[in-house]
Amino acid sequence: MDTKKISTLLFLSMFGSLLITGCLPADQPTPIPQPPTPTMARIFPTPSVPGDRINWQDLWITLDGSEITDSFVTEFGSQRDPAAGQKFLWVHLQLKNTGRVEIDVPLSEHFSVLYAGSEFKPTYGHRRGYTDYTALDPAIFPDQSMDAWLRFDIPATADLKDLRLAFLPDSSQVGVSPSSPNYPWSEDHPTFVWEFGP
Repeated sequence: MDTKKISTLLFLSMFGSLLITGCLPADQPTPIPQPPTPTMARIFPTPSVPGDRINWQDLWITLDGSEITDSFVTEFGSQRDPAAGQKFLWVHLQLKNTGRVEIDVPLSEHFSVLYAGSEFKPTYGHRRGYTDYTALDPAIFPDQSMDAWLRFDIPATADLKDLRLAFLPDSSQVGVSPSSPNYPWSEDHPTFVWEFGP
């Protein structure tokens, strides 16, 4: 076989390979860029207001009141001051078992205060003259009522009108982290929310 035929066969073989592997430009339409998939909007539950009660499996919970203080006196008589840049939020809750069997009292960590994209958990209170939520009996019996206070340490810049109280009976966290700009509301867990007032 002469060199001219060998060269032609080699050239055709290489050209065919390039076409098969797509290394040569082809007349293909330019792909149209797709818009990014929008993230699912988080639905903020319609907040209740102080005095409204929610019903969770025969347990009524009412946000009965709230107040903000710059210090407080403990049940042992000592004064507690907040850390720099913080103040104390006190939330008064009433609970009532309307069912026919005893119900576990929700743990305090099922409550959160929400402010400017941050989530705050309750902390040890024991303020003189106020029943602390963590001191409640673990169960509430049929037709029994209880009331107690939760304490939250919140930023000094926060006002009641800017705050929300959330109750998640099946979860202890509203956001994806303890301080999250994104609240994955009640898609996966029931969520109840109160506002503190205008």
